Amino acid sequence: MTAATDESSVRVSGTPLSKLHTTKLPLWVSLTLLALLIGMFAWKQIAGGAAERRFDEERQSLIYKAEAERSAYQSTAQETLARQSADIYRLFGTALAWNIRSAMMRNNLDEIDQYFSALVKNERIQLVLLANPEGKVLLASDRKFVGSQVSDHFPAAMLQQSGVTTHPGEGKERRMVLSIQGLNTQLGTVLLTYMAP
Repeated sequence: MTAATDESSVRVSGTPLSKLHTTKLPLWVSLTLLALLIGMFAWKQIAGGAAERRFDEERQSLIYKAEAERSAYQSTAQETLARQSADIYRLFGTALAWNIRSAMMRNNLDEIDQYFSALVKNERIQLVLLANPEGKVLLASDRKFVGSQVSDHFPAAMLQQSGVTTHPGEGKERRMVLSIQGLNTQLGTVLLTYMAP
């Protein structure tokens, strides 16, 4: 029986698999294999981290681009709105100037006073006043201005404007100056202050 057992152990020990079980790898080979496995794991982590950073950078770049485009669009829209508002106010100012001119030619200051009272009912219009060519306030929606000089409250250069002009005021306030022209001379100046949209 011992001879049969010896033969089977010889056959099993002769296969490559049995040699792997019986062969002891030197320590340096085991450490090298372990270092290779750790290196592959570290490389995979580093490559994954780099890909994640690239993804984050691309995402941040897209967000920055979208913000820049939105900001440029808003800026363009605000400029367009401001330009259109100024055009509408100039058109309004021209019509108002002609109405006031007509009333002044007839020496009808009561009609102008009614215009001013109606205008300040609009929440955006704060003050409307009429000054003679010398700068004295003849009529105003706020009665405390009547009889004073325009230059006491506003820049005197505004009285030198011709046509319909708009000027910045304090904060969101805007000032519209309407030069009221007669046939040959200036009849007066209307100053209107309003809040910009």
